[in-house]
Amino acid sequence: MTTDLTPPDPARFNLTSFADLLPSRAPIIGEDPRSFEGFHNGMMQSLLPMTPYEGVIAENLIAIEWELLQHRRMRDAGLRRAVSNHVSKAVVKREEATHDAKLDAAWEAHEAEGGTEGDWKDPFTFDRQTAQAAGQTLAQNAVSRDPDTFQAACAEIEGLGLDVLDLLSRAYRSFEASVTKHEDKLPELERRRREVMRDFDALQRARPIAGEVIAG
Repeated sequence: MTTDLTPPDPARFNLTSFADLLPSRAPIIGEDPRSFEGFHNGMMQSLLPMTPYEGVIAENLIAIEWELLQHRRMRDAGLRRAVSNHVSKAVVKREEATHDAKLDAAWEAHEAEGGTEGDWKDPFTFDRQTAQAAGQTLAQNAVSRDPDTFQAACAEIEGLGLDVLDLLSRAYRSFEASVTKHEDKLPELERRRREVMRDFDALQRARPIAGEVIAG
């Protein structure tokens, strides 16, 4: 039995790295390929696999961590969409109330001048599409990374009679099925991460010699 514990050289297999044996990951719609590449490279530098098998286990661990991040992103996207719907409806309701108030004032002025229903012409047309667009803009500002834009949007939402914390709670309730689906997936992925990490730690502790880090 050989006593040579030198790590195998990838060049012997016409490879620059044993990571070349692993299939490349195609991007999925909704993801930023550059984000995954940066995430993958950072994780590989942190895990420092030194054998081909360590590299495979490291790839499994990175895939689990990435999936965890994506489920959190999908959950949060669902919540933002639900909040956006609530905010948009509130803005439309406010604009309808403003329109109705103007219409009532115009009717009172018409009556004061001796006008009747027969000669009444509606001077205002409610533009629902514009109101909905204003609601969507406000909802987008409410998730802005700019602190001033964010604070101004929250203040305007509060001015609509909506409590922002209650708004988030209502978003959870109205989007419960989809949110729950992602929430339920997270513990399963976290359990798998712990198991794979235990395997990876055991491999590292069992290293007979020091080797060179396998590039990701």
